[in-house]
Amino acid sequence: MSKDSESFPFGKFPRGNLALGVSRRGFLTALKTEVLVLGGKNEGGLAFKLSELGSWSDQELSEVIPQIKPGSVIQVQDGYVLGYHPETAREKFVSKPLILFPLDSPALYAYNLMNGFTTLDQVSSRLADETGWDTIQSFAYVRGLFLWLVWLGICVPRY
Repeated sequence: MSKDSESFPFGKFPRGNLALGVSRRGFLTALKTEVLVLGGKNEGGLAFKLSELGSWSDQELSEVIPQIKPGSVIQVQDGYVLGYHPETAREKFVSKPLILFPLDSPALYAYNLMNGFTTLDQVSSRLADETGWDTIQSFAYVRGLFLWLVWLGICVPRY
């Protein structure tokens, strides 16, 4: 693990609602999402806002199945994994990429398991086997990475 990976302390990601910003371009999409959330709740379904994920308990998050948001563009450059979320992916030659994490950090292993089929608990368990970390440290790291990617607009729970 490099010294750079200390700049990405995923294991210490704070608890609480995520402050998700909405660009002018993303306003209508965010509004549509809010309407669908309220509609799902009214019909008795499971509904939540992405911003609430940071407040969920580890037990609640453990069953979440993360997936990379369709339309995201991911690339490797200068020792980092970079990404463009779907709103900026088409403009990747104009906009700056988001720095997701260093290429030589455990985040790469965990990220590759966020495939829309594997729960956060399963990702954490496999990361613990890979790194030798205990289950608490591994889950804290996976939780932080997932919430970081949600906050950046790159990752979402599979519904």
